[in-house]
Amino acid sequence: MGIKNKRLTEIRKLIEQHGYLSTVKIAEILNVSPMTIRRDLKELEQKNEIIKIYGGAQSKKKIIQNEFTTDEKMKRNVTEKKEIASTLRNFIPDNVTVFLGAGTTLLFAAPFLINKNITFITNSLPAFLELKKNNCHIILTGGELHQNTSEFLGTLAERAFEDLNIDYALCSTNGITKNNVTTSNADEGSIQNVAINHSKKRIIVADHTKFNQSDIITFKKLNEFDFLITDSGINNIDLECYSKYTKIIYKGTVAK
Repeated sequence: MGIKNKRLTEIRKLIEQHGYLSTVKIAEILNVSPMTIRRDLKELEQKNEIIKIYGGAQSKKKIIQNEFTTDEKMKRNVTEKKEIASTLRNFIPDNVTVFLGAGTTLLFAAPFLINKNITFITNSLPAFLELKKNNCHIILTGGELHQNTSEFLGTLAERAFEDLNIDYALCSTNGITKNNVTTSNADEGSIQNVAINHSKKRIIVADHTKFNQSDIITFKKLNEFDFLITDSGINNIDLECYSKYTKIIYKGTVAK
């Protein structure tokens, strides 16, 4: 195998491993010039082996193809979600108002927050039922129920926020690529945007498997969030990449 073909193979493996890598980072890893990597990425794109995007390239295998149901998501990455939930317990103070979005990571967080005298605003039916069992103070948005994710969406749900002043918006995502926070449905993104616009602090939660993945809708830029809370599975490359856009909290502390 020639030097160039070997390099192309290494680039393809790196991109598949990380989901996304910048041109500069690939050049550093392989100890070649960024110009060489740009030519290589163009060739790999022409062979339909990667997706070339501004500043780097993304794995074709990392594009999310379908939306799992809430029950299916509750069985995925449970350890990571519980770690994030525990971090939220220590991060969110008592006696505040919190928007609790419809993501399953946030559903795992609900039991960790119930004893903090929080007023919850949620559009999530499962979160509402979990909080109700514990006699929490809850504002349920109402709206049209989206069966697949058991959340209330649409104009009626969004109107519930008109007169609300929220301390913390806790939001979720299907995937984050560079500065793009994505979801599978425009309405899911829209209601999170409304909640964010009525909140003092904006927090996005995502376990480490969500990094370098992209769904069909970008609903917010990562640098518009005050914090990203993730689990200890995040690797150093992703930590460096995403720390450019917001403060990352993992292992219970803010990453330096």
